[in-house]
Amino acid sequence: MTAVRREPVDELKLSIRALQSRRDAIHISALRFPNYRNLELGAKLPFEFPITLLMGRNGTNKSSILHALYGSVAGNTIGDFWFETQIDAIPATVDGLKQSVAHTYTDGSGNTVESIKARAPRSAADPDYWEAVKPTGVYGFAPGTRRISPVQLNVLHLDFRGELPAFDKYFYFPDPKHLARRAEHARRKGKLRREYRKQDYLRRRSGILKKKLRTDGTALTDEELDLLRYILEREYVGGRVLKHDLFHGHEGWTLVFSTSGLRGYSDAFAGSGESAAALLVHNVLAAPERTLILLDEPETSLHPRAQQRLMQFLAHQAVRKSLQIVMATHSIYLAEGLPQTAIRVLGLGATGRVWISTNHSAAEALQEISTLPSGNTILVEDKRAKAVVLGALQKVSTQALQQFQIVVRSGGTSRIFRDVQAFVNAGRTDVFVVLDGDHRPEIAIPPAGQLPQGQAELKALIQELTKGPNTRGPGLDFVEEEEMTAYVEFLRRYVRYLPSNTPEELVWSVTNIEHLLGGPMPADIAGEADAKQRLRLVAKASPGLNEDSVFRVLLARLLKSDTPQARELAATIDEIRGTA
Repeated sequence: MTAVRREPVDELKLSIRALQSRRDAIHISALRFPNYRNLELGAKLPFEFPITLLMGRNGTNKSSILHALYGSVAGNTIGDFWFETQIDAIPATVDGLKQSVAHTYTDGSGNTVESIKARAPRSAADPDYWEAVKPTGVYGFAPGTRRISPVQLNVLHLDFRGELPAFDKYFYFPDPKHLARRAEHARRKGKLRREYRKQDYLRRRSGILKKKLRTDGTALTDEELDLLRYILEREYVGGRVLKHDLFHGHEGWTLVFSTSGLRGYSDAFAGSGESAAALLVHNVLAAPERTLILLDEPETSLHPRAQQRLMQFLAHQAVRKSLQIVMATHSIYLAEGLPQTAIRVLGLGATGRVWISTNHSAAEALQEISTLPSGNTILVEDKRAKAVVLGALQKVSTQALQQFQIVVRSGGTSRIFRDVQAFVNAGRTDVFVVLDGDHRPEIAIPPAGQLPQGQAELKALIQELTKGPNTRGPGLDFVEEEEMTAYVEFLRRYVRYLPSNTPEELVWSVTNIEHLLGGPMPADIAGEADAKQRLRLVAKASPGLNEDSVFRVLLARLLKSDTPQARELAATIDEIRGTA
């Protein structure tokens, strides 16, 4: 009998359940920003779960918050990451407030305390010094509050955009002067018959590196290899890791892997995701208990399932070692399955400052920041429109249903039309929109090549195409005529409409309603003009059914029918599938 292989980490839901009550793993329970970077003055960021994801568009200070956490700890400084230059000056104060960050933690006596650090330049030669300062009222402290020392913690900070292997650091960022010196040296020795290249230098140094790996490198443990097998789904049988500066002083890591089919290859040969995952596993396992772990975009170069398994690993370790993990990410795959207390959304407000919002599900977080997962996506206005599109796809085939993910976009059609502007600018060709029929424009989009010329004319056309029942439209703002033209072309190619004004009107059928009720339709239902209210009345007259179940019954009957509306819906879905 073959033994069942046990996975090296618990299921995510088991780790999440274990972490729900682990307040002892939240070493910093909140950050407060009297004045910091581009955040709203006085912004607050609570940490209510041992794992926290910071999600937001680019430029919303996610990495800067990781730097604030790092710099809050005793012995650390935010100045390691944020410092003034002649190009990028840091304002000394805003509204009388220095650049400052306050953090809350539980001291050794079990008391909840708050410590504040502020940027306090010592001199022109040391402008980026941060120190624990007196907690005065201007920074939001009560009168008489005593100065509190910063929290004492081990911190591990990994930025996966910058954690390049030593090989990559030299290969992609070589020093031309160094190469020129190496070339001159080779010429004098009579060993150069062609141009001296960075490959020549790396090849020559690889012998020294090989010896250092053997003598000073650390062998990957069985636990590390087992975890890498699980996360990356490759049969690793060995490996070594070494931190060094052998490539012209470029300090970095070198990893060597062996798999069941390929022995002795380094990160110069491996994929960047493979190296990043190995480095993360190695460092997290080596971190002491009760460490604050800060991860900047750990999903870099990892495929979706590897990202999900990476989160399983992190949650598993958080349980066992009382780790607090905070990460900046754009990944839905890392966020899936986490409780709302683990997700924080950052967005750019109308004033140009960044706001912080709490308690979002993964899907809500993505909607809030107008970010969609990769792959074919159809945006709809509400859950009933989603049910219509899902049903129509399922009627085609299981494969058609699996081809798309359907996302309800909160905020209405105005929000969707603003999202479209972002999709156009990002060059997205995998996002489709299905709007209710009441937003179908009264005019047709002119044929390609016959669009009006001039910003005023294009703006008027877009207003007509997007206003729907709202005569004011979504309030779009364009700068370039080219962008307007691309927007109209997106509407032509990727936006479709339901055959009826609303999903409720689409599924409505007197015959099906009377069949459901078991008799003629009552006068109060027949005389009701609003389709949603009609459904409520039908549900009220049908014991055991609610509005949604009535809608589902009617939708199922519509999809089985051969009515003009059913045929038009099928044609709309076929158009989308043909474009995808």
